[in-house]
Amino acid sequence: MDQQEELSNAIIDYQVKHHVNDTDLAFASHLSVEKIHAMKTGDGEFTSEEINQLYDYMTTNA
Repeated sequence: MDQQEELSNAIIDYQVKHHVNDTDLAFASHLSVEKIHAMKTGDGEFTSEEINQLYDYMTTNA
């Protein structure tokens, strides 16, 4: 499994567990909806800093 697939799965698992959609996760993690969607699909541009910000949020709010 590559890093993109791991990130996508982590986002989806978090959303299912906490019953949140892309918009809710974006608002709570202080990232844009477009960034969250791009991370889930592997399309678009996002930085490693943004990935770390999302992982930090999901870990803290698990």
